[in-house]
Amino acid sequence: MLKPIKILFIGDSSVGKTSLMKRFAKQEFDPHISPTIGVDFMPAAIDINGSSYSLSLWDTAGAEANGMTALAPMYYRCAEGVLLVYDITKRETFENIKRWEDHLNYYLDTNSVVKMLVGNKIDLVSVKLFASIFLMN
Repeated sequence: MLKPIKILFIGDSSVGKTSLMKRFAKQEFDPHISPTIGVDFMPAAIDINGSSYSLSLWDTAGAEANGMTALAPMYYRCAEGVLLVYDITKRETFENIKRWEDHLNYYLDTNSVVKMLVGNKIDLVSVKLFASIFLMN
């Protein structure tokens, strides 16, 4: 058995990292999920073109922003993929992506890591748009 492919989910708190992980790993969605404290880990499996892969999904839960910077090297070590996640209904979470990427680059050789930018919470766009229109009137 090959070692699992380690994938990190990083970004501000409450952008939906844990929800993405649960949806991918367990095909579940909980609209009332509690914020992750510390670090969360989930195993997952994926089949691509008839080949099976084992994944190790890691959510740092905005941990670096909560004083856990000293632990970041341990969580980031050996990562092969990173999802930089932001909430499309909160512009500041997108603006903070550069800070997260800088943090990642500091602790990890990102030349050997696949990075993906993920805009999350698309399902809330119509709610946000409605609220904006309502508040303007």
